[in-house]
Amino acid sequence: MELPVSTQAGELLASVILGWGLGIAYDLLRPLRRGPRTTALTDALYCLLTLLALLAFLLYAGRGRLRIFALAGISAGAAAWFLTLSRPLRLLSGAVFRALGLPVRGLVRRSKNFSKKMKKT
Repeated sequence: MELPVSTQAGELLASVILGWGLGIAYDLLRPLRRGPRTTALTDALYCLLTLLALLAFLLYAGRGRLRIFALAGISAGAAAWFLTLSRPLRLLSGAVFRALGLPVRGLVRRSKNFSKKMKKT
């Protein structure tokens, strides 16, 4: 059974939006990837998010089928995100995470100094 063109266009638009959203999620998780443990954790979180998003897309927008044009739409949406607004969001989210991490780094430094002093006594 053939799908009407309007249904295919709607699915293509939904797949482009999905790709755009997955690109945003990747860029928002990027500042958290600092060490080997956090890299593995954020990668696993992104894979889980992508899996759930693709599953929801396939069940609702794709009606249980993954079509070639939907894969192309997801890829095009992600590419559009990475080529347009990815850099400003990365700069902004990096600045926010640095600003939020400043007090935490200070507390960690103080606790290390305190523990060194306690060991000496």
